[in-house]
Amino acid sequence: MSKRKSQAYPLETLLKGLRGLLDSLPTEDEKRELLRTLQEGQQFLEDMRLLVEAVPTMESSQELAVGLSRLNSLSDRAQQDPQLRRFLGIRNRTGGAKRASVARNGDVQEQVKHLVAVVSESETQEVPTLLERESIAVLKDLAGHFGIRTRSKERKMELVGRIATHVENQRGYALLRGAEETNALLKEA
Repeated sequence: MSKRKSQAYPLETLLKGLRGLLDSLPTEDEKRELLRTLQEGQQFLEDMRLLVEAVPTMESSQELAVGLSRLNSLSDRAQQDPQLRRFLGIRNRTGGAKRASVARNGDVQEQVKHLVAVVSESETQEVPTLLERESIAVLKDLAGHFGIRTRSKERKMELVGRIATHVENQRGYALLRGAEETNALLKEA
């Protein structure tokens, strides 16, 4: 009898273990989700492998450095040789830009003088409309003419508003002093 009891015990334990194993198996949905997660991980690793392969190495970048060095020396020679500069299509930036800048500054000063005359003869309500037509460079010079400080990143419409307010204020002050001074203050400012 003792033999039978000892044989039955391991069989019960085996069956109990098998039932526990069966209960711990995943469902079809869990299995599909696990496979999908593994495939996504595998795809991520493959993408990472491709990215690493695309990263340049010290050896491949040395060829690029040699090429850049040659271009740099060619550019230095081109700065000294006008024919080579023309052949390579490199523009000469020194002389032309200064001449154009001086010409533009002269034009801006003329526009400011004309604009001061027009503003001083215009009605107060018309001033913003007149100013909106002008470039920011002309408006900044006009503001300087009136003694208004400008900011480097000031927007055009803000500057138009500030100048129009200044003109309106100057006219108001002139009216308080006497009507004949109105236009003279704007021209002198």
